[in-house]
Amino acid sequence: MRSRTSLLLLLTMLVLPGAVVRAQEPVADGASRLRAELCGCVGSIPQHLTDERFERAVRHCLENAIIHHPGEVLRLIEHYPERQDKAFLVGLVLGSAMESGCAAFGPVKARLQQMPLPTGPVRRGT
Repeated sequence: MRSRTSLLLLLTMLVLPGAVVRAQEPVADGASRLRAELCGCVGSIPQHLTDERFERAVRHCLENAIIHHPGEVLRLIEHYPERQDKAFLVGLVLGSAMESGCAAFGPVKARLQQMPLPTGPVRRGT
């Protein structure tokens, strides 16, 4: 389940980075350590990796950033109490923050968007 949730976050960051939910100032400030860790991690992924290994490295970055900064993740979730799908919400907010505040995210996003979408059912976590 953990890998499916992180895959959902990954796909959300790629597909809907500027979508309906935008981080407001208090949330963006609170998520700065989370965003900084994630940006540094994705920026260190070698572009020459195979698609499978590249995706796994990005997933590893997402999982570790979220695990290392649970307080920031909870603040993001609490800021939007009306949203039911928490993993989707975190993906939207992080995707928006990464797109606007992480230069290293551009090449990673472009590489991931060129990969074929996974087949089979994707479970949406809450």
